[in-house]
Amino acid sequence: MSAFLGPIHFWLYNKIQFQESLIDELVRVATAQGWSDGDLADKYGSKDRRKLDEVIDEANIHGWLQSRIHDAEGRYAALVLDVAGNQEDRLTALKKAAYDFGTSQHLSAATAPEAFHRLDDLLLDGMPCDQVNRVRESDDNRIAWDRTMDLHSEFWQGHGDCYYALRQALVDGLLAATDYAFTSPAEGQYEIVKKSA
Repeated sequence: MSAFLGPIHFWLYNKIQFQESLIDELVRVATAQGWSDGDLADKYGSKDRRKLDEVIDEANIHGWLQSRIHDAEGRYAALVLDVAGNQEDRLTALKKAAYDFGTSQHLSAATAPEAFHRLDDLLLDGMPCDQVNRVRESDDNRIAWDRTMDLHSEFWQGHGDCYYALRQALVDGLLAATDYAFTSPAEGQYEIVKKSA
């Protein structure tokens, strides 16, 4: 069945699955806190976690992956807005959960570009053809890039800042065991830099 699937499709599906695992963790935390009377896992969790070559529509590979991205992005935003809304204390708890989830991945990187690529292997930023992240500068100690478009905020009903706050916490956790830190010196501009000794 996988004759039509290439490495890029598996790479993208793994990114989707990483976001599904983050959703699972936030559901676990919100449920433990008693923030919902309903079954958050049933409402926001992914029902199908089979391998890509078992579930994909080979007649429409691009469209199927795009729909899975939209589904994952939509459920992620809906979950956070449902359980946290405008309650800063709950958003803070979800940021801690995202950070802890990031640290549990045990990411390693020997250079800033390697750290960037490790993050790019995990974080969902639309389809590869969207080319959301454009690198401006790169050496072993620092990589800087621009976000060419915002593919996330549309799902957040005017609360796109919540997405980026959670993403910052997640990335901080992912990089915690490395010698590199993630910063955003300006809107849509990002850097990974070597931490000071």
